Parts: sequence; structure tokens; C-alpha cells
Amino acid sequence: MRQNSERHIVEAGALAPISDALHRTVLRSEPPRSRLALASGIQIYGSFEEAEPVWREFEGTAQGTAFQRFDWLSNWHKYVGEAEGIEPAIVTVTRGGHVIMLAALGIEWHMGLRRLIWLGGRMADYKAPLLAADFATYVSPDGFPTLWRQICRALPPHDFVQLEDQPEFVAGALNPFATLDSQPSADKAYVFSLPDTFEELTMRYRPETRRIDRAKARKLSALGKVAFRTIRPGVEAALKLDEILDHKAAQLRAQGVHSIFEDEAYRAAFRSLALLSGDYAIVEVAELTLDGKFLSGSVSLQMQGHSTLIVHTYVQGLHDRLSPGRLHLLEHLNASIEAGYRTYDLSVGHAPYKTSFCDAPMSMFSHISARNAVAYPLVGAVQARVALKRSIKANPKLMGVYRRLREKFAGA
Repeated sequence: MRQNSERHIVEAGALAPISDALHRTVLRSEPPRSRLALASGIQIYGSFEEAEPVWREFEGTAQGTAFQRFDWLSNWHKYVGEAEGIEPAIVTVTRGGHVIMLAALGIEWHMGLRRLIWLGGRMADYKAPLLAADFATYVSPDGFPTLWRQICRALPPHDFVQLEDQPEFVAGALNPFATLDSQPSADKAYVFSLPDTFEELTMRYRPETRRIDRAKARKLSALGKVAFRTIRPGVEAALKLDEILDHKAAQLRAQGVHSIFEDEAYRAAFRSLALLSGDYAIVEVAELTLDGKFLSGSVSLQMQGHSTLIVHTYVQGLHDRLSPGRLHLLEHLNASIEAGYRTYDLSVGHAPYKTSFCDAPMSMFSHISARNAVAYPLVGAVQARVALKRSIKANPKLMGVYRRLREKFAGA
């Protein structure tokens, strides 16, 4: 009954077709903070269970990324977020009787202060809202800061806001959170459109690149049977995902990076997601093999014609000169085109191979602000850290020194 009651209140707050008397009764029954939120069409859910009905219904048509799907974030919270003490504060905004935005926010304690964050942590490359296709007709870019102030007042008490990893666009639409007072992030995202055929895609590359790709593919095939396959969600996909994450963890460890793929809590969340099938399927696992032996693997996410590559790895030292990782990526692009995907996403972070596919990366932003005077010193320090990280990554020499030091200490 609690879920149905809260759903009804959302509609009342959105000025749905109910009597004025009932609307006034609902508003009078709520404390001042809640009355203001309801009158603005804002509803806050304190748990995934409370938000699930409206979330699942909305995500079916909303613009967004797979990182904001209910199953992705609820599994992350079940295995990771809850243990870290993160309390959900999931926001919906309603206009004209229907939801136009869902923002999966949470609150955690950080250095003695309450920090407002996006849910998803290190398992969400993109942190953004789900938006209705007609969101911009209700809320303009200039009007979103006003709505955001109303949302912040409706949320549980928090001392400062730290919203990071925010893409400039969400499924082609301007991300309203990117209009807030923000800093550019250190990394950019590599997203590009897919043509109707793989042949059209290869024509984007230089003739010399196409010639080299074909020559390496022939040489690899001369060594044995080369096969690429995607694995249907289920037990086999979960087992193969574990193998891929093992390879990726080892690859990153050699570079001095301790990744989430070495954390059993994150691994459990990934395995659970790989088991989801049918309408709930999110994860796609793929591998490239030579005579049945693993050469390269990938984990990607799918949502509404958009494929996002989140893990890509290969067996290092084995046929490196023939670039099995690139061959795997080309095969995955071909499979994505054949499956009808219109956008391919190499996710966040620079890598030389990404620029050969996407020469216009998307900007990312961080919004960091204090909600009270106590938080000002900490907010200043966080903003300085983001600026320093951006400066290092923008300078190839500094980044090279940082990588060498990281690898040196990893081998120590």
C-alpha cells in the first residue's frame, strides 16, 4: 500500500486531474519541505523498493544510459553501495501527469559531512538522469537551476554536493545537470554513430589502416580457426564474464592500477547482471578465440539502440603483433551494426585506439558545491583535486611520468 500511496501523491503534486480539495488536503498533510516538493511535482524515494514501479515503467521509454537502469543500480547497491553506507535519495519530477525525469541520487558520510552523490559509484561510467523525450518542453536549460534548487530543498539534509562523471549529452539530448555551475572533468567520452553497414564504417578509416587490418586478420586466420561470438545471458555468460574480468584485472594490475575487478563485491554484482535475460537483459559478453582458446573478450551494455563497451581485454604476449584486441573490436562493431544498434560508445577515458573511431569526444563535467558554510573548506579541496587531475591528464609529459611511476611501484 505504501508504494501505491506514494505513486498517487506524485500525481497529485504534478497537478494530475484530481479535485482541488483533495490536492489541498494532500499538501496540508505533509510537512513544509514535502508540501513544497509536491507542489513542484518532486517526489523523493528512500529505497529501491519504493522507486521500482515508477522506475521500471519510466526507463522503458526514457532517454538515458544503461548505467541508470533499475537493475544496474539496484544490483550495485545490493552488493556494494549498501555496505558502503550509501542511502538512496531517488528523485522523480512529474509534469502533466507523467514523469519527465528520474535522478538516482544518494547520500553518504564523507570526512564527517553528508555528501550528495549519484548512485553507481565506480560501476557507473556515466552518471546522469533518465529523461522523458519531451523533457525540454517542460524544463528549459535556463530553468533547470531553479528546479535543481527545489530538488535540493526537498532532499534529505546534506552538507555538500559532489556530482561527477556527468556527460554533456544523454542519448543525444542536453544533460540538464551539465548546465549547472560545473568544472570540466579530466576525461572525455568516445561516442559515435553507426552506419547501416560495416563496409560504410570501415570507409571512415584511412586506406592504409584498412589494408593493415585485413593483413593481420589473414595472418591470424592462418594460425588456426578464428571465431568471434556473443554469449546469451545466463550461466555461461556469467562464467565467461568472470574469465574476462580476471584478464582485465591482471592487465590493469601490471599498470599499477587496482581496479574494481579485483573486488569480490563488484564481481558479484557483475555476475548477477550477466544472468539477467529477456526484457531485463543489460550485459552482453563476447569473445574472440583461436582454435577454441581465448584471445580477447569484451563486456558491453545495451539500451535502446546504444551499445557501450565497458571492458575490453586480450591475452597479452600472445600474438600481440597481430592485434587480436583490435580484431575483436572490429568484429563487435560488425555484430552491433547487424543487431541494429545506431550508436557505439567506447566509454570514458583516453586511449589511442579510441581516436581512430571517434575524433570528436564528448565532454564530461563535475558539479561540486557546498550547501552550508561548514562544507566550504572540503568543497574547495575537492574542486582543487579535480582541477589537478585534469591538468595532469591534459599534459602528455606529466601523464607519462605519472604512468611510469605507477608501473614502477606496482612492480616493487
